[in-house]
Amino acid sequence: MDPLWAELINSDWSDHLGSGRREDRIGNDRWLAKFLGRTSWWGRALPSAAERERLRELRRLLRRMVDALLAGAPIGESDTAALNRIMAKAPVARRLGREGEGWHVELTATRGAIDDVLGEVAGSFATMLARGKADRVKVCENPDCGWVMVDSSRNRSRRWCDAAECGNLMKVRRYRQRHRDAG
Repeated sequence: MDPLWAELINSDWSDHLGSGRREDRIGNDRWLAKFLGRTSWWGRALPSAAERERLRELRRLLRRMVDALLAGAPIGESDTAALNRIMAKAPVARRLGREGEGWHVELTATRGAIDDVLGEVAGSFATMLARGKADRVKVCENPDCGWVMVDSSRNRSRRWCDAAECGNLMKVRRYRQRHRDAG
């Protein structure tokens, strides 16, 4: 499953088959309810139009930051400051729990409001950066897809968001192109 930050970026969906069709999934209630189910949103009504726009703003910020990483450029100070402002608005409480024979500390949202969700998503991106995983962030090599993903493969060779979808599609396209060129 994609980390929260990548799932939010990928909510700006485009058809991987190349039809040109696009969908802003933040406007899709079913998708949004499923996404929020992975966060601290407390089963209330779906976000308002203004709250959805704040999700879109975070999506644009995260996409800019990912694009900078992929280009080998530094992430801008203004973008870092914006991410920090978002995380600062999300109050959390620490909770101690058992994990087998050991213990773990988990952070839980204190209100279940949109600021908590935004902070959780922003925090998942910040944690990825802090853990030195930025070099594993990639974009699907299908030019019609553009999904952001985290390459967790051992040898960092992942090329597609989904090998069964985009991977097979691109292999079929290359195969057909080779036969057209040879014919």
